[in-house]
Amino acid sequence: MRALFNFLVKHNDWFLFLLLEGISLVLIVRFNNYQSATFFTSAGSMAGSVYSMFMDANRYFHLKTENDGLLAQNVALTRELSQLKEQLTELRNSETLLNDSLVKSIDSGYRFLTANIINNSLNSVNNFITLNKGSDDGVRPEMGVFNSDGIVGVVYLTSKNRSIVIPLLNSKSSISCRVKGSESFCSLSWDGGDTRYSNLIDLPRYAQFEKGDTVVTSGFSSIFPGDLPVGTVERIEDSADGMFYTVRVKLFVDFSRLTSVFIVGNDDYEEQSQLEQEITKILK
Repeated sequence: MRALFNFLVKHNDWFLFLLLEGISLVLIVRFNNYQSATFFTSAGSMAGSVYSMFMDANRYFHLKTENDGLLAQNVALTRELSQLKEQLTELRNSETLLNDSLVKSIDSGYRFLTANIINNSLNSVNNFITLNKGSDDGVRPEMGVFNSDGIVGVVYLTSKNRSIVIPLLNSKSSISCRVKGSESFCSLSWDGGDTRYSNLIDLPRYAQFEKGDTVVTSGFSSIFPGDLPVGTVERIEDSADGMFYTVRVKLFVDFSRLTSVFIVGNDDYEEQSQLEQEITKILK
């Protein structure tokens, strides 16, 4: 402490000089516009240069973190691209069968609407799907619903702007189908088990088919046009009475990934429905 005091006493003239110089500079800058502007411009430029150097150094030291982030993002994008390519391949394969059926359907008097799914249940014996289209959009009960993979279900209820669909994953669902290449038709019915599978019931024993064959709509109803894809034959068993086949069908539609659908309507539905109701009354 004494050494510091002696140093200050010894060089007090210099310290006094520097103090007076500092006071002089402050007074000059304070009371002269030109010097003031020059000073603050130079000070700002110097501060900007120092800040820029600091940011460059900071970026340099964080390059590894940024590179790691870019690498992780690259891996995620590569994985996503691979998945999209697989989905595109599957979509092209399914659309070949679907497009052939749609061309025939358009020529046969069917009309089509698009809709988005706003609710979809999967964990019940009687699941349902809610669509964002209703009667104001031309949707009515008994219209068929499908997507680019295959059959989804049938419209059951409608309001002005919403529709409820009974999907294939519902114990009350029954769709007329056949095995492609066979003229024998039967009903597709879900047993409440695995959401990837359903069952063809009461398929005649004389029907000729094998594992891997494609199941399509029969066309013997006013709901769906014929030959829309449903699934593939997974397993063949005898019915309980031994008179028919029961066929396990792997569905084309992945109900857990549904986002949008097509709604199909038969322009002649009202006329056909009215005639069938009349004959039903007569035959009772």
